Amino acid sequence: MDKAVGEMRHFADTQLDPMAIDRNAEIPPEVIAGLGQLGVLGMTAPKEYGGRGFSQLGNCQILEEIGSRCSATAIFVNAHQSIGIRALLLFGTEEQKRHWLPMLCTGEKLAAFALTEPEAGSDAGNVQTTAIPSADGKTYILNGEKRYITNGAIAHVLTVMARTPPAQGADTPRSGDKENWKVTAFLVTPDMPGFEVVEARMPKCGIRGTATARLAFHDMPVPAENVLGQVGKGLKVALTVLDFGRTTFGASCTGASKTCLRAAARHAKTRVQFKQTLSEFELVKKKIAFMAAHAFAMEATTSQCASFIDRGAEDYMLETAMLKVWSTEALWIIVNDMIQIFGGQAYFSNEPYERMMRDARINQIGEGANDVLRAFIALVGMRGVGE
Repeated sequence: MDKAVGEMRHFADTQLDPMAIDRNAEIPPEVIAGLGQLGVLGMTAPKEYGGRGFSQLGNCQILEEIGSRCSATAIFVNAHQSIGIRALLLFGTEEQKRHWLPMLCTGEKLAAFALTEPEAGSDAGNVQTTAIPSADGKTYILNGEKRYITNGAIAHVLTVMARTPPAQGADTPRSGDKENWKVTAFLVTPDMPGFEVVEARMPKCGIRGTATARLAFHDMPVPAENVLGQVGKGLKVALTVLDFGRTTFGASCTGASKTCLRAAARHAKTRVQFKQTLSEFELVKKKIAFMAAHAFAMEATTSQCASFIDRGAEDYMLETAMLKVWSTEALWIIVNDMIQIFGGQAYFSNEPYERMMRDARINQIGEGANDVLRAFIALVGMRGVGE
């Protein structure tokens, strides 16, 4: 793990330019290739499929290092591995794994996870994309659209969530007769007839380097063997992989928080105002103390959630939701306080701090909006008492 983190750190120092990635709204192909060569894109996949076989804790160490430099690159890796490849690892058949994983682990091919739609965001069960089986049961015909899909236009394999009819009602239903349809996960490739990239790179506030896409499916045939997991059990696939994504979100936030802490402390010790350094002012001390305490606690809670995963705990959905809500909101305060310590200097784009502020805002929305997760935490946290 230490060797891998050292390699990642050296790569980031020499090859990763977060300001250029933000300015050009693209992660360069050579950076993606380099991450593949380092094994970062297949870090937790077993070695027999071409991965590194690292624990979730080890993977979090890597994501912390990336997150300390470039949030866009961290989210790209997260989307590819923590929710893209992870769904295949957990729910794929042996044949599916052997077919897809070797190329995904090296970065020769990229993965994406397509859940969000105009009518389905935090309400994952409200997916409107449909997948109707053919009369012979050999294919499913997909129709619908997806949006805000990280890696959507550059991925070679996408896990797509679509609503499928009950087995006894395979014929096309009457309008509005979809209450009994269940969500199913499908492995989809862009070369399938009817796959459309509506918008390859949606312009956005932060994490501009990520390719966030709008996609559409027009009578797109998908082979039945591309069903991931069981028919009608797609929500389980989605909710399970999000636990992994929320854990690595915590790792990325940890890395960004440590960057803010170092920058704020360094500036406070050298910037002189009113004949003393900023570090001598009580209110500045308080801000830096908050950063230090929360960066430490972020690392601890991320490690704990990763440990639940590595030890094969039966259920850690509550803990990963807590980590995601708390770490993303703590980082938002930390970034804001860092900018306040720097003052006007931080507001200009020749420094990385305004970019870090823009990048940090999505964290409270992605992988489950924080307000929705708060309700979930309350519900699950009180379930034992209610029972």
